[in-house]
Amino acid sequence: MSASSEPLVKLDGVRKVFYTDEVETHALSGIHLDIKKGEYISMAGPSGCGKSTLLSILGLLDSPTDGEYTLNGTPVANLSLSQRARTLWKPRSVCMRTDRM
Repeated sequence: MSASSEPLVKLDGVRKVFYTDEVETHALSGIHLDIKKGEYISMAGPSGCGKSTLLSILGLLDSPTDGEYTLNGTPVANLSLSQRARTLWKPRSVCMRTDRM
């Protein structure tokens, strides 16, 4: 695979579970996603299906319970909190919109 075809964002088997004293909420289950540089994507679905949870993980504001998230070839799990904060402010090709189109 050439460098230009490597995904900018890669999710492999990402899961997110929220735990409380009484219940486990499975917000994401087995998400696989590749986004290459220059690609545009959209996400739609009913309330409670995990859209905001996925965006929080993609935006480095939260971490998956399981699975692997690679951003520009770097496993996100290896980034410290300060590295995540610096990564958020770097120019990149990923643009997240929260308004309705």
